[in-house]
Amino acid sequence: MSTWRSLEEVTQSRGLRMVLVQGIASPWSVAARTIFEHKGIPFIATPWHAGEANGAITAWSGAHSAPVVVWNDEPPVDRWLDILLLAERIAPTPRLLPEDPAARALVIGLSFELCGEHGLGWNRRLQLFDAIIRGGQPPEGVLRMGAKYGYAAAVVARATQRTMAQLSAFTSQLKRQHAAGSRYLVGEALSAVDLYFVAFLNMVALQPADECPMDPQWRDAYRIGMDDPALAAAVDPVLVAHRDRIYRDHFRNPMEF
Repeated sequence: MSTWRSLEEVTQSRGLRMVLVQGIASPWSVAARTIFEHKGIPFIATPWHAGEANGAITAWSGAHSAPVVVWNDEPPVDRWLDILLLAERIAPTPRLLPEDPAARALVIGLSFELCGEHGLGWNRRLQLFDAIIRGGQPPEGVLRMGAKYGYAAAVVARATQRTMAQLSAFTSQLKRQHAAGSRYLVGEALSAVDLYFVAFLNMVALQPADECPMDPQWRDAYRIGMDDPALAAAVDPVLVAHRDRIYRDHFRNPMEF
């Protein structure tokens, strides 16, 4: 972000306010910010410091992670679907959830496989925690996050399998869409899942630093496991091509944190 605001200013303001992770392209924060930017909804944001307790923010919002979004005097929301539904309510157009119920369900379902519990982001975080914890003397923040995500050796093994299956599912979906003449993951228009896809693919195929700047330590952390031949093979070129096109057409370039 080019201009971070103090927590005091955010809590005392009206309109749209957000808490976003600072210094790292956390996909949940990237997606939340991009959704509101795509809809042209102005906001101010205060930073969440990755790996720290952020006690003042938690005391205010009740959330133990970012992003957190507040609209006027409404209660804070911090779950990805609640944030998306809030954005759709504040600015119904351009819509990111299809009007057709079946298409809407598909967008939300595919988005869950990226954003939700045991989704791609969840699974890759478990893999990153595993590498850091096994390396010895992990930071307190990693241990805290590992506990939140249910870290255990057996859980990590299942997370690896799920990651591969999810990448395969998105590859198949894109190829079906291309065969039908569509350039998007669902239907004939941009939807929320395309935006989530860009943010979350960085967990398995990191964009270059000039497109997605991060603190060097976090770039190194994101790269953990990306040299695994099985993971690299699962990142089909069609996934990267879709990410790059949606990023080019619909994201701020570069992403700044």
